[in-house]
Amino acid sequence: MSVLLPLRLKLGSLKKTNAEVLVCGGAPWDSFYYAETQKKFLPALQDCGRIQINEPNSVWKIEKMPSPRVMGDMMILPNADVLMLNGAKTGTSAWNDAEDPNFAPVLYMPKGLRGQRFKELAPSTIPRMYHSSAVMLPDGKVLVAGSNTHDGYDFNAKYPTELRVEKFSPPYLDPLLAGLRQQIVDELLDKVMSYDKQLSVKVRSNEPILNKNEVKVTMYAPAFTTHGISMNQRLLILGLVDVDSNAWIQSRVHNLIVKAPRSGEVAPPGYYLLSVVYKGVPSASIWVQIK
Repeated sequence: MSVLLPLRLKLGSLKKTNAEVLVCGGAPWDSFYYAETQKKFLPALQDCGRIQINEPNSVWKIEKMPSPRVMGDMMILPNADVLMLNGAKTGTSAWNDAEDPNFAPVLYMPKGLRGQRFKELAPSTIPRMYHSSAVMLPDGKVLVAGSNTHDGYDFNAKYPTELRVEKFSPPYLDPLLAGLRQQIVDELLDKVMSYDKQLSVKVRSNEPILNKNEVKVTMYAPAFTTHGISMNQRLLILGLVDVDSNAWIQSRVHNLIVKAPRSGEVAPPGYYLLSVVYKGVPSASIWVQIK
């Protein structure tokens, strides 16, 4: 599994954006050989590596996941955490070449302390191995589907072709956190953005004051994830210029001023899901376009 970690865009058009990649799990180099020829399923890999890809002297930083995983999927959540799910604990990607499904999603918190970045979440009961898939939804949930370890449809095998679809709710959707969830005022949002220009994002809120240090405005490039690859997936944390709460008493609306990405180098033209995150809890997302 691999993902480009969230890109934090700094105010000022000349400041460089640090880009870091996370690569996790997989299978030993000879796992395919043993699975294909002997139906012997080697343990999957349990390590994760992070590296700055735009620094000339970067070195890998290695961590351990709670469990081994091959054929997993990795999704960036709108609050800038990463979700790992699906896959198996032994074997390799190929038809009938894996065993021991990994049912437990794992939350990876890139900004957490080293050794404390992983958290196992509520497990599924559906094996999702070869040809599993996942996608982020605007409401903050993750749609999870797929798994076909056979050349064709087979509903009587040990791991049958899977047609059921699930929605997974990350921890930020805990009902106890609902009061922190901001609501973007859709009708007051300019949904077409211009590069390197300021954008006003108004949110309805239960909070009389939004602490600027606890606010993030994120843009997520929609992607689908399968075979361990998330095509086009990226999350941008926009530069936050100001948080204006002066009108909250009358309207319960805060005005957030953010800076759009400076160019297509960090945000290729197209459609993104815009979300306001407060104290780690994202709002429902709104579709915007940048061009």
